[in-house]
Amino acid sequence: MIRRAVGISLITLFIISGCVYYNTFFNAEKYFTEAQKIRLKDDGKPTTNAIQKYNKAIKKCGIVLTDYKDSKYADDALFLLAKSLFYIGRNYTQAIEKFNDLIKFYPESEFIPEAKIYTGRANYEFGKKQEAYELLQEFLLVEEFQEYHPEALQQLANYHLEDKDYIQSDFYLQKLIEKYPKSDEYENAFFLQGKTQNEAGNYIKSNEVFFSLLKSKVSRKLKFDARYYISLNHLLLEEYQKSAKKADKLLKDEYRESKISKIHLIKARSLAGLDKTEQAIELFNTIINDNKRTKISAESSYYLAELYFNILRDYQKAIEFYNNVKKEYNKSEFIESSLSRSAVASQIIQYYNPDHTIAIEELVEQQFKLAEFYIEVLDMPDSAIMVYDNIINQRENLILKLDSLNIIADSIAIEIDSLLVYDSLLISQETKIDSISIEKEKKEKDTTKVKLQADFNNITNQIEKYQQNLIQYNEEFIPFAKFVKIWIYKTSLNDSLKADEVYQDLKSNNPEHKYTYAASQFLSGNEAKLTTIKQIKELEEYQNAINEYENNPLKAIKLLKSIAEDNNHEFTDKAFYSLGYINYFLLADSIAAKPYLDTLLSKENIREFKESIAKFYDGKYFKKLTRLPYIDQLEKAKKEKEKKEELSEEPEKLHPEKKEYKKEEPEKEPEIEKPLKP
Repeated sequence: MIRRAVGISLITLFIISGCVYYNTFFNAEKYFTEAQKIRLKDDGKPTTNAIQKYNKAIKKCGIVLTDYKDSKYADDALFLLAKSLFYIGRNYTQAIEKFNDLIKFYPESEFIPEAKIYTGRANYEFGKKQEAYELLQEFLLVEEFQEYHPEALQQLANYHLEDKDYIQSDFYLQKLIEKYPKSDEYENAFFLQGKTQNEAGNYIKSNEVFFSLLKSKVSRKLKFDARYYISLNHLLLEEYQKSAKKADKLLKDEYRESKISKIHLIKARSLAGLDKTEQAIELFNTIINDNKRTKISAESSYYLAELYFNILRDYQKAIEFYNNVKKEYNKSEFIESSLSRSAVASQIIQYYNPDHTIAIEELVEQQFKLAEFYIEVLDMPDSAIMVYDNIINQRENLILKLDSLNIIADSIAIEIDSLLVYDSLLISQETKIDSISIEKEKKEKDTTKVKLQADFNNITNQIEKYQQNLIQYNEEFIPFAKFVKIWIYKTSLNDSLKADEVYQDLKSNNPEHKYTYAASQFLSGNEAKLTTIKQIKELEEYQNAINEYENNPLKAIKLLKSIAEDNNHEFTDKAFYSLGYINYFLLADSIAAKPYLDTLLSKENIREFKESIAKFYDGKYFKKLTRLPYIDQLEKAKKEKEKKEELSEEPEKLHPEKKEYKKEEPEKEPEIEKPLKP
């Protein structure tokens, strides 16, 4: 009977296990496999269809873990559920929790090594990179997991490559290649080593790795990927003919639809490098039209814009395609560069076709901006120097314009004077000539005089403006342009002779100027801050506000508020501090002061302000004041003045016993430590 009962139990268990597998876990595996086969989106995330399949797999695994938790598929279900959560990519903490549950509750499971690797991967994706590195490195020290060490090495190499740590990436790949030549990860490690060298900018070395890979026994698709990088490396080495030739040959062999557009893009860029611009433009446009709203379409738009910008100098077209990058794919890695270069193109258009209706100061600021773009964005210091030279030379044009305006003004003044003389002659001859004729002639002359006077006033206004502009050129624009030229010659072009030549010119024409001093410090090897026109204006704005704070605090507050509201202003933090200080100490309004001080205390890297605020405000309450520090300062100054006067009047007044000057200590009143003034 006992045997029969055991037999029935075993049969029942077998039937239940079978049902669990075929009705539940089998379907979970099926959904997971189907989701894995669906191609990821351009941003590396799963599609909606794939997520739905992962969720179905999770649901089926959940049934196994609740209804059949004692079956042999329980650990399989928990592992599959955790993997599904990981690949959905929305809640890595939950995925980590499930992998840890597997490790904790099923220590004998065959999935433990993989679960540990996945835990490291989930931490990396969640942003805990250091924790991920430590988990994977610890995994490599466990001897019993040696079979899975190649996978861990590959993950470490991938992550270091993603973080652009090419030395570490190459280290782990080399270790994998040397120690595990028979592993499944071996050929991929070989490929990744070449990719690492490519991303590190070592294009020749990268090709050496890929040519070696082509000679080895690796899969067909991996060889095609290697050939793609060989063509790309030739392109980046500016070997355009070789790149185009390799791309053409690869296009004949490649069978994967997803790779063909990428190869066409290399070919289009090579054609642009060979000055075959018409063919390149046609191919770029084909890629864009065939891959609408994708990563490759955005990349193609960027390189087409580059062709218009760098080769054809068609800046309007360049702007059109730079702007198209974000339209095609709003997460493209080329968006930031596109925005910068589009701005440069706009500045170049303005530079060569200036809008003469705008003020000269604004025009010059645009030119300064263009020069900065040439240095910072395009790395074209020679072009920047050309712009600065143009700014310097505009002074002569201003002088010529002023001279011509003065000549015109003088000629108009002479005409007006001659009309006045003519009027006096008419009046003297009024009795001899017909009065009707005289009246008519006087009206005509008056009309002419009014027009001439209006012209004269207009010209004199222009003269005043040009004179003000000339002062700005002499005192601000030209010294600044020369200072930056010195900086470019010294740092970018390594031409010390030219730098010194410009410095001598600056010193000769502006001996006492701040930029002359800054240039002197810079050439002496000391730190010299490169001040921009914007910084100068902002300093003046802040200084104007502070100049008012003692005599007219309400006006100071108004000026400081406009600075505090501008987050890009150089003196935003100082404005907040000053507003708190003035409201509390000068106006005794702690309620008005509090928001400004709280804003500062919530910020980081402003230690000086926080230390000063702490002397009178702890973030909640103000320390009790017996009197305002400002009043103390006035009284102290008054007492010192009286003491000096007293000493000057009675120099012989000595202490009767000790025969030395008597120092009268003023009675101290309790007060808080004085904070930093604005």
